[in-house]
Amino acid sequence: MLVSKDNFPENKKLTVIFRMEPGSLGPDGIQYISEFCDFAQTQLQACSDAYLIWVIAPRLDKNLPELEFQLVNKKLTSPKAGQYLSFFGESLDSFEEQLEDNLEAIINQFFGR
Repeated sequence: MLVSKDNFPENKKLTVIFRMEPGSLGPDGIQYISEFCDFAQTQLQACSDAYLIWVIAPRLDKNLPELEFQLVNKKLTSPKAGQYLSFFGESLDSFEEQLEDNLEAIINQFFGR
């Protein structure tokens, strides 16, 4: 389903919250984590599908999940997020794999590798 970013209703977009571990950026990751999260969020949003809103944040509280989905500010379970993604022809597993690949590329880009 091809949908323009300009006309997809905000209240129907899936918010994907990914909390990035500072250690993922190396031993000095805590120094870069906030700047990296802003950079990653911009990169992901620029090339994402119209039905997604990205929130990339530092994971400073280990009690919070690494990955969370919301629709109209209400938390969705992983199965419900999977159902939402399947409407657009995507599986939750492939979505998560793609996110990991994209974040790896964004880390390399951020550090100029």
